[in-house]
Amino acid sequence: MRLSVITDEIAPDLDTALRECEALGLSAVELRSVGGRNVVHHEQQRLREFRDALAAGGFACPVVDTPFLKATKAIWEHLDRGMEIADLVGAKAIRVFSGLRVDDRDWYLPWLADVLSAAANQARAAGFTLLLEIDEACMVATVAEADELLAKMAPGLLGVVWDPANEARFRNAEPDPVNCGKVADAVAHVHVKDYAYGEGWVKPGNGIVGWAGQLRSLADAGYEDYLSIETHYSAPVGGTVQATRDSVESLRRIAADSGISLL
Repeated sequence: MRLSVITDEIAPDLDTALRECEALGLSAVELRSVGGRNVVHHEQQRLREFRDALAAGGFACPVVDTPFLKATKAIWEHLDRGMEIADLVGAKAIRVFSGLRVDDRDWYLPWLADVLSAAANQARAAGFTLLLEIDEACMVATVAEADELLAKMAPGLLGVVWDPANEARFRNAEPDPVNCGKVADAVAHVHVKDYAYGEGWVKPGNGIVGWAGQLRSLADAGYEDYLSIETHYSAPVGGTVQATRDSVESLRRIAADSGISLL
């Protein structure tokens, strides 16, 4: 498996984030926001500057994180812009959501399946993979809900971003392993953070996610792609930079103890 970091979890300034990634020995980053704005909202000149900064540091960018379907409405310009950015920086995948949670699930899920099928086909035609994040605020917040959605779509059409800490916070319980159901074959990217009862987001290993078990379940499922650090917390001393350092160190230690190689 390979390690990356979502840059704005370190700092809103891309250059600052990339310098820290270099110091941590990382060669890949995930782009979501720069300067407090999602990348889809930046002008083309700024996007070229982001591309040049990645190239200068020798960084790969496996995924571009868009806000597509972060709300209950599909804004197709966000998807189109995400594909343009992915093409610019050499990313092969585009992250999207499943819409904010609503009460009428029986109506919403078939609509969501149709929208994501159209989006995934559009992305595939352009040479990209569409990845749905399992997110606590959205209609797909757990492995079980992802499995329910995937059952309504063509096999292999949609990839999944597995984030067990999101499920842990949503259920306030240890998340299910990911090596079961349709999700096992769909996981194409992983976000790494942890959640502790009464405390909130913490570094991997200090919460209820059970990262040793999660890594083993991913390995058993044949997963060999990116684990992307998404700290979501700030260290008392050193802030978000130190939180990222602590999270990277902790995940590397957990992986080593589990006999799993991280590149």
